[in-house]
Amino acid sequence: MIRPPRCLVAVVLVLLTMLVATVVAAPAQQAPPQPFAPDWGMFAGWTVFAEKGCGKCHAVRGVGGTGGPDLARSDPGKSFFEIGAAMWNHLPRMGARMREMGVERGRLTPRDVSYLVAFLFTAQYFDDSGDAKRGEALFTSKGCASCHGVGGRGGTIPLDWVKRANSPVLVATAMWNHAPQMSEAFKQAGMARPALTGKELLDVIAYIGSAASDAGGVTQQVVPGTPERGRAVFAEKKCGECHAVGGKGPRVGPDLGRAGHHVSLTEFVARMWNHAPAMTAKMRERNIEIPKLAGQDMADILAHLYTSRYFETAPNPRRGGELLQAKGCLGCHAVAGKGAKVGGDLASSGVVGSPASLVAAMWNHSRVMEAQAEKRQITWPELRGDELLDLSAYLAALPRSKPPAR
Repeated sequence: MIRPPRCLVAVVLVLLTMLVATVVAAPAQQAPPQPFAPDWGMFAGWTVFAEKGCGKCHAVRGVGGTGGPDLARSDPGKSFFEIGAAMWNHLPRMGARMREMGVERGRLTPRDVSYLVAFLFTAQYFDDSGDAKRGEALFTSKGCASCHGVGGRGGTIPLDWVKRANSPVLVATAMWNHAPQMSEAFKQAGMARPALTGKELLDVIAYIGSAASDAGGVTQQVVPGTPERGRAVFAEKKCGECHAVGGKGPRVGPDLGRAGHHVSLTEFVARMWNHAPAMTAKMRERNIEIPKLAGQDMADILAHLYTSRYFETAPNPRRGGELLQAKGCLGCHAVAGKGAKVGGDLASSGVVGSPASLVAAMWNHSRVMEAQAEKRQITWPELRGDELLDLSAYLAALPRSKPPAR
C-alpha cells in the first residue's frame, strides 16, 4: 500500500491480499494457468507456506525464520521452472537444515506446489517500505516541491490523496497520465527533468504517506489486476504497436516481457517515468494518441507484463530426454523399461504429467533420492529453469505405459 505499514506483519498481509492467486495443476498438453487469475484464492500460497512449516526457516519481508533466505528479498526465480529448479537445487542443504532443526519435511500435492510457487513468484512484486526522511530530501532535490504540495507545504498541486490510495498502482497511473504536462512544466521552469530509481520513488512515496494531511474524500481504488484483462487493455491502448511482450510483437520499444523486466512494482513505475519522454516522442512520431489510463487499467497491464514469462513457451522435449541421461536420472530410474530399477519407471509414473506434479514428486521423494546419492557417492545434480522445463516437456510427452503387475 502507499501508506507505510505499521509493522512488518501488515506488509505481509497486504502482499498476500494483493498477490496470492489460484493456480491449479494443469493436465499435460494444456497451457498451465497464470498466478494472477480471474478467480482469486486469497492466502492460498501463504497457507501452504505456513502449514508446511516453510516459515520455520524462511521469512517473508522479515517475518519468519532466519535459517534460510528471506524469500521476498532474495531471487527465487523469474518463472515457474526457475523456482522449481531452485527448490530442487537447495534440497540437500534444506534437508540437512531441517534434520538439524528437527523439522519434518512436509509432503506437497501438485495443487500445493502451484499455490506455493505462485506465492514465491509474486512475493517480490511489492517492495519494502521506503524511508520517509530520505524521501523528504528527494522530494525537494528532485524538484517535486516546486509544483506539488504535501501537508500544506510546497507547491500548489496537492499530493495528499496518495495517503488514501490503496495501491502504488494509482501512483503509477497518475505519473503516466501527467507525464507530458510535468515534462512541459520542467521545461518552462528551466529545470532538468529528474530521473528516479525504484528505491528513490519508494522513499518519496513513504514521505508523502507520512506527511500528507488526511482531509477526507475518496480516492479511486483498484483490485488486483489479471493478465487476461491486462492483455486486452495493452492492445486497446495500442501499447503493442511499439512493444513486444515475451518476444511477440514489434521492437520499436523494449520487449516488456523479457526477463530483465520482471521487477518490483515501484521499480517498474520508475522506469516508466524515466522513459516517458522517449515514449511520448515516439508515439507522436507514429501519430499514436498518448493513452490515458485508469487505475484498474494500469493494475491489469502490470499483471499481464509481470506474469508474461511465468511459464516459458518453447520447451525442447528432445533435450529433456538427453538431460535424463546427462543428469544421472537413469542411474536410478527407467523409461519404458530401459534404465535402472532403483526408482520408478517414469513412463508409467502417475506423478510427472504436469509441471506442478513433477515438482511435487521431486520434493516428496527427495529424502530417498538424497540417501541414494549419498550411498552411490553421486554429486547432487543441479538444474537450471530451462532444463527443468525441457525435462517436464519430455516426461509429459511420454506414452503412458501401465505399471508392471505385482
